Amino acid sequence: MPDLIKNELDSMTYFTSPQLTAYPRVRHAFFTRTGGVSAGEFESLNFRFTGGDERERVLRNYDIAAHVLGFSEQDVVRTLQQHTDRIGVVTERRGQFSLASGEEGVDAVMTNVRGVVLTGFYADCQLLLFYDHKTGAIAAVHAGWRGVQKEIARKTIEKMGEVYGTRARDLTCAVGPSICRSCFETDDDVYDALCGVYGEKISDFIYREGEKWHIDLKNITYSSLISAGVMPYNIDISTICPCCGDRSLWWSHRRQGERRGVHAGMIVLV
Repeated sequence: MPDLIKNELDSMTYFTSPQLTAYPRVRHAFFTRTGGVSAGEFESLNFRFTGGDERERVLRNYDIAAHVLGFSEQDVVRTLQQHTDRIGVVTERRGQFSLASGEEGVDAVMTNVRGVVLTGFYADCQLLLFYDHKTGAIAAVHAGWRGVQKEIARKTIEKMGEVYGTRARDLTCAVGPSICRSCFETDDDVYDALCGVYGEKISDFIYREGEKWHIDLKNITYSSLISAGVMPYNIDISTICPCCGDRSLWWSHRRQGERRGVHAGMIVLV
């Protein structure tokens, strides 16, 4: 379970997966808050249209990030994240900035079309990037605790199998920076919801401190990917937590609430 690689380009810092980087047919990045054009509390590489940032600046940020991968803002197809288990399938290169499924919310998106820059978002939640080197399919999956409870990662793998013939053993998976168990302090409702899905196994990833539960979503995801058939040596997970990590690089919903930007992860076939 290797960690991600830190990359620096001019004023930008971003992270990449060692496993995904080994494949020349795919490019990807997990971006930090540096290297963009937004100002104030959105400084600087903000991908969030809601919250008060200027739309033109946000679009420019998409273009800056996409260019790191050799593409442009017009190649971006993005999620509309609502903590669901809905999955969008992109079947063509649209040639314009777009949502994966129109106005319908999807928290995962997949394609086997070259030049489509799949984009998802995070500011504590997990963002997973998948690549099937046999069929040439990719996916971006947003999974906060609700996504983990709804098993969206497993469902995306199954959907890739239905649509592209993907086998889990052929997948490379990268999990971006996300909240650690020390920072993810929660109440009984989250504990009960996860127990309802994972049963007694959840005890391996949870501890109680006072009146609160602390939940290790990263290792629940790691275990879930292995249970779905992904090879352990094909999984990279970032140890970085946006909540307690370097504030010059990370926004955190847990730490800051709504007055913040969001990060993006991108993956594209070339």
